[in-house]
Amino acid sequence: MTKLKIKILAVPDSPEALIENAASRIEKLIVAEKCLFTESNPDVLFFLTGGTERLALEQVTSKHFYLLIGSQNDNSYASATEVKAYLNEMNIPSMLIDEEEAGTTKILNDFFTVKKALNSLKGQKLGLIGKVSDWLISSEISSEILDEKLGIDLCVIPWSELTHFSKFKASDSFFNTFSDKTNIDLTETGKVNELLTQTIKNNNLDAITVECFPMVKKNCVTACLPLAKFNNDGIPAGCEGDITAIAGMMLCKELTGTIPWIANINKVTDDLCMFSHCTIAPCLLSDFSVKTHFETGVGTAIQGDFKSDLITIFRFDKYISKMFIATANITGRPKSDTACRTQIEVKLSQNEVKLLRNNPLGNHHLIFPGDCKKLLQFACEFLGVEILK
Repeated sequence: MTKLKIKILAVPDSPEALIENAASRIEKLIVAEKCLFTESNPDVLFFLTGGTERLALEQVTSKHFYLLIGSQNDNSYASATEVKAYLNEMNIPSMLIDEEEAGTTKILNDFFTVKKALNSLKGQKLGLIGKVSDWLISSEISSEILDEKLGIDLCVIPWSELTHFSKFKASDSFFNTFSDKTNIDLTETGKVNELLTQTIKNNNLDAITVECFPMVKKNCVTACLPLAKFNNDGIPAGCEGDITAIAGMMLCKELTGTIPWIANINKVTDDLCMFSHCTIAPCLLSDFSVKTHFETGVGTAIQGDFKSDLITIFRFDKYISKMFIATANITGRPKSDTACRTQIEVKLSQNEVKLLRNNPLGNHHLIFPGDCKKLLQFACEFLGVEILK
């Protein structure tokens, strides 16, 4: 069970009442069920007095994130500030907050959410079905980095090891999700859904990303609807074998319970940014229909209206060392014939436009309904990931 491990720091001759009151002070900030007082390996250093700098250093190690809490009383904040400066010098990620500030409770709860999410990711199994698509030249995270940064185990499953989709029978649940949204025959894509469902079960996968274009070219059938349904059902599912995108989708699911939409960048100007793609989960849409796949004109894909007006846009780089994050309001939901089926237009700041133009981390970005920025920023702090600014 995830708990924030808290170390109380006070000089040895501190009044006994000060130490005894520490627990009640912490419980005013975060419920007792989410924290654990510890003598070693803490997540949180709670400074009660000054003169505790050396005591704090005995607790810290590299490659660990620390939350430092100081107070205006007893030179607590002064001690925490000195430790924060030292951690910065040693490139140890940390955050210094004030016990009396109104936002401290939210920060602690966000820290708990992030720690719980990252603990949940550890040991999860991601299936790469096929290969990373040839055009994703900046989106292939190595299995070593995926494991080191997020604890995710990458399982590569070649198409040649799988039974051909034509041997499967489409499920009623698949037809029930999409059949009233189109006049297109869904039998073949329903078989693909069953193939991927069995592959997930047989390999105990927690998420998948699929190299889909070989199947489109050879059999004129797409994986767009199956991937959309998996995302709708709580299983992160990405396309084009994009490991960078699926890693972000898996993280976001654990942070928020919602799996974001993976989308292309179609246009970036001073006035708008356009995103589009074909695998969005129906739960993110106010209405949708099933059309053919954009690039090929065959198979099936979702065209719909994104439900939320406020969104968060984010993306890792392929080293999980940088992240782009922005919040924006949707200004349009076009239906262009020259882009993937589901489309949105948003207004970004001048600096965000500059980042996407001059320092993009790649094409595919993840779109989350609502404001997920603070949680993602905290996750980046925890992981030692630089947020582009």
